[in-house]
Amino acid sequence: MLTAEAPVHTLGRHLRRRYGRRLRRVMLDLGLSCPNRDGVSGRGGCIYCDVHGSGTGAAPSLDLAEQWRRGLARVRRSQPEGPAAIAYLQSYSNTWPDLGPLARAVEFLAGQAADAPILAVGTRPDCFSPAAAELLAGARNHFREVWLELGLETADDRVQEIIGRHDRLENFHRACALARRHGLGVVAHTIAGLPGDRPDGLLRQVEEAAAAGVTGIKFHQLMVLRRTRLEVMWRRGEVELLRPEEYIGRVADALERLPAAVVVHRLVAENPPERYLAPLGWPPRARVHAAIEAELRRRGAVQGCRAGRLE
Repeated sequence: MLTAEAPVHTLGRHLRRRYGRRLRRVMLDLGLSCPNRDGVSGRGGCIYCDVHGSGTGAAPSLDLAEQWRRGLARVRRSQPEGPAAIAYLQSYSNTWPDLGPLARAVEFLAGQAADAPILAVGTRPDCFSPAAAELLAGARNHFREVWLELGLETADDRVQEIIGRHDRLENFHRACALARRHGLGVVAHTIAGLPGDRPDGLLRQVEEAAAAGVTGIKFHQLMVLRRTRLEVMWRRGEVELLRPEEYIGRVADALERLPAAVVVHRLVAENPPERYLAPLGWPPRARVHAAIEAELRRRGAVQGCRAGRLE
């Protein structure tokens, strides 16, 4: 039950209830691509996506087994025994262009399920096929949970074109329905403050995610990373980025509409300093997280308190 002291159904709270402990992500890179880079849908990627494909960029130098070994060693420092990790295939679209690399990765990671009871796989909605759903459904024989991490990013197809993403909202709903039929959890990724999006854009994303039956959600502010098309636009003064107080208010509004059962995997994003350019002057992630919960308490609100209301 959500309370004033704990007004958000965060992933940390969810994991402690289910596993009795925190589990930490081990980010893994299969060295793949996406249809928005290889010319099928577009080239150059989304305007905000850097050369690492929203991931670690580890694949060019490390094979999967070595990535796993290093990542597990890191999480074992705080959790020396028992389940400790979430195996997260993060970079680019892990169901594209074919399922061979993903199938081999799932086979390897199935042998690590004692350390990582959860498998998470990131992809684009337009790259999630029935064959991919069947592959991940089979992984449920080894893992306690299998999550499909899907980029929603905007609920407006017009904005999809502005940001060079070349996807459609209907693909998100189709992918969510396919995942649910195969017993997979779905974690929707959202972005606040995209060029061309309306002030209520994040609210619309939450409403669409809830309608699609997602089990989890991640909130991100638009960030300018080096070596992206967004960097060029930002340096030209063509992009207006959210201030912290704007973002906090928009996320609080969205949380009020988000069903309480949906697990919030992230409230604010961050990136390493060597990749990050803007917005400048933001407080650390933990302070933004605390400020969002404080704003809900100020309103006398908790996650889901206005879910399903028509206004």
